[in-house]
Amino acid sequence: MKKHLTRILTALLALAMLLPVTAKAAPVDGRTDETERAYQTVTELVIQRVTESKDYLATATQEENAKVVYALWTSGAVVPSGFYDEYLQALADWLDLAVKRGKTAYIPGAIRTIAAMGLDVTDFAGHDLMDALRKPSLVEADEDRLDMLMDLDAAGDAGKTDEFNALRETLLTEALARQQSSGEFRYTSQWPAKLKQRGVAGEPDCFDYILLTARSAQALAPYQDRRDVAAAIDKALNYLSEQQLSSGGFLKYGDEDVEEDAAVLEMLAALGISLTDERFTKDGHTVLDGMMGWYQDFYFEDAKNAPYQGFYRYDVKWGYNALWSGWYHSIAKTMHDPDTPDDLSRTVTRRIYTNAVAYVGLCNIMPTAETTNITVTVPHPTASENASAIDFSKLLDEQKALFEQEVSDGSLWNEDSWMVTESDIASFAREVLALEKANGGFSEEEKAQLSELMKNMMLTSKEYYYKKKKKTLSCGAVRALVALGMDPSNIEGLDYLKPLTYLDDKEFPRLGDCLKDVDAVDPNVWRARGIDADMLVDKYAAAMIEYQMPNGKFDDHYQYVLKQGEDWQTSGFTNKDQVELNADAVAALAPHTDKEYIAKSVEGAIEYLSSVQLADGSFPGKDGQPDGKATLAVLDMMDAAGISLNDERFVKNGNTVADGLKNFYIDGLGFVASTEVEEDVDSLIEMPFYKSGVLDLPSTVSAVTYLQAAESGKFGPDGKGNSVFEIVGSALTETPLGAILLAVIIVALLAFGMIRRYRRIKKEQ
Repeated sequence: MKKHLTRILTALLALAMLLPVTAKAAPVDGRTDETERAYQTVTELVIQRVTESKDYLATATQEENAKVVYALWTSGAVVPSGFYDEYLQALADWLDLAVKRGKTAYIPGAIRTIAAMGLDVTDFAGHDLMDALRKPSLVEADEDRLDMLMDLDAAGDAGKTDEFNALRETLLTEALARQQSSGEFRYTSQWPAKLKQRGVAGEPDCFDYILLTARSAQALAPYQDRRDVAAAIDKALNYLSEQQLSSGGFLKYGDEDVEEDAAVLEMLAALGISLTDERFTKDGHTVLDGMMGWYQDFYFEDAKNAPYQGFYRYDVKWGYNALWSGWYHSIAKTMHDPDTPDDLSRTVTRRIYTNAVAYVGLCNIMPTAETTNITVTVPHPTASENASAIDFSKLLDEQKALFEQEVSDGSLWNEDSWMVTESDIASFAREVLALEKANGGFSEEEKAQLSELMKNMMLTSKEYYYKKKKKTLSCGAVRALVALGMDPSNIEGLDYLKPLTYLDDKEFPRLGDCLKDVDAVDPNVWRARGIDADMLVDKYAAAMIEYQMPNGKFDDHYQYVLKQGEDWQTSGFTNKDQVELNADAVAALAPHTDKEYIAKSVEGAIEYLSSVQLADGSFPGKDGQPDGKATLAVLDMMDAAGISLNDERFVKNGNTVADGLKNFYIDGLGFVASTEVEEDVDSLIEMPFYKSGVLDLPSTVSAVTYLQAAESGKFGPDGKGNSVFEIVGSALTETPLGAILLAVIIVALLAFGMIRRYRRIKKEQ
């Protein structure tokens, strides 16, 4: 072990010595033998990356790939047979999915790429790529709008219509307006203002102005015959020349960065300016020299997560943790060599590679090879009904296997905590209710096992938590207790019904959950406590409806808006989609639609939900993008309210809500709330890191059950008052796999209970 760590240490310490250094003197044309080798090496790396990531759904990844493929094509790089055809097919598939989801699919650089290949940008696999430019207001980022201008120029005749000529003038005016008197172009979006709040208002060059200035000059290059444009470009060149460092490179937020160097290289090529132009040569070093300071031509095979080859930027530090006896990543500024813990100079750095970004700049200064002998095949349009075909039998089997694995791994509970909180109990209640639904109920033995665990958790809460707060409210707990045949009014002296009798301190999102708990209790139980269950329902319903806006939408900020005297139609709070909240509200109120005012409220909320459903059948989250949790919440609502899957209110473009939910299943991963990825394409290794993560077990159980019901045509009321889970869920335990799943879950939950009890006893000792 020690010998192995020594090898790792040696490799990592070597990295610390590989800081950007002053490049060697360059020949007249600006290129060196190292540049040629770097081009060949990075060409292979970016080809591999595009191949691995071409199916990723993130728009940022598609943009990265489009620009890399453009660079490969225009530089005449040698690519594997069929590479371009595979890329074009992946792009066509992505566009198909975007249309299915009702999104305007603009990929910066895609038009340039398709046009460079000699293909028709107005009819690419059944898609008119120019459509995205017909809705320019949807593209807000300054850099993306510069890309729109460049794509317009690349589109040829398709970009010269009156419609697009008007757009071109708009984009040109915008670009010129961003230039400052000192020559740099500054962002008009809000994020620089946020940076100013962090104390860098007096340091304008710490902003990403180098990049935007270079991109702006590149986009303006075709219009140099205009006097205003020519003057703007001259001022930009003077500014960039002044900002260039002695190494030949440029700064980003106060530190050198290879992305800036690559952007300036692109600009020089677009303007026809030589690499060795005296304006961009400092101390004998060109922009290319500066960029090559970020190139590494070797890799370590024996160090975990060690760098390989290509262009890089600094990201996080490597450090050694003596307790763990291993290396780890951290944002800490100082991490030490275990042999010399006080020597801060021995700190090492992990590198994040950005080959795709750098490669586009590098290709602009390489001799262009002949590409006319390369042919590509345009994908045929994909029939919409076959666009997202899924093998449901395989899908369901895989998901059930994932459930078993998740539970057997012990990932359901935080066993390191010695205290059970109300949220812990609420989470456990969700697990119990999910199991009940999936199983169509519990056997007496199962009830006894789960009841014991529930009691243990509540006793821990009583001892460690409720001793001070005297509070027993945990949303869903009453329903779980009733499902297990337990008395929610007396759990070792804890009364879980009492908190439901008053509405004080209950915010809107909890009102619906509490109403569901109220409904789970027999009216006779409430009557015995001197409470009219019907009047209690009215109190909850009235309190919930106070948050319903005139357009039928429930919004937890609505009351705040009214108190502030704001217009609910223009308020920023109430303009955000809140699908989950509305679906949950309808599910809670649905059993009481015999009351006219509640029926009217439910009707309004359903109308709102129908209006925001997307073209692929899914629903948006608060950011307006397709969201798996929101879509699943609507299916929960439809089940609770007895709404058919084929109800015309919830079918868009022939797609049901179940069709929409399918889009959030990632093969080999599970269901996610968002298909957008978190990491940059160059950081992705085998599978992208999704922003939302995988849905939890109860949600996944529900999702699989609904999809199974949809496939078998059993979603919706059966005329006997049975829900989806009552119709389909019982089939889960009729199979050996389902029985094993339930057994594993129960074992895991019981183990949790014993661990909790042991820790409580241990603490008492």
